[in-house]
Amino acid sequence: MSTDNRGELLAALAEASRVSAGRGVFFHQTVAARLGINTTDLNCLNLLQMSGPLPAGQLAEQVGLTKGGAITAALDRLERAGYVERERDPADRRRTIVRHTPKALDDIGPLMPGDVWEEVYTHFTDDELRVVLDYTERSSEAARICVERLTQT
Repeated sequence: MSTDNRGELLAALAEASRVSAGRGVFFHQTVAARLGINTTDLNCLNLLQMSGPLPAGQLAEQVGLTKGGAITAALDRLERAGYVERERDPADRRRTIVRHTPKALDDIGPLMPGDVWEEVYTHFTDDELRVVLDYTERSSEAARICVERLTQT
């Protein structure tokens, strides 16, 4: 497709973004299915891997689950699978701290082929990668805002 003007370029970018997002969702569904968990559980593990241990309530907020039954059910599933551990917060015994286990990383790692992404990145200069990073961060924030709006209505 020719993208000689800004309107065409924006339309092509919107279409490519939709395709990429859809493929990303399908990829995460496929990984979760291979692990025998659901995508919300996988999202919990992803957040724990990026942030480190979190209070259960904070994890619930970040993945969009209720602090009662929904996060408890997800953590029960993940604990049965050997992917998380829960412990009482020593500073506040009413809170539960959740951390991923080494088994989670061992099982998930082979399903997340970094070499495929590294190949994509080799086609860009460092300056171009900075633009890609800026776009990725901005689009991620836009998605967060959209989710926030949708969950407040």
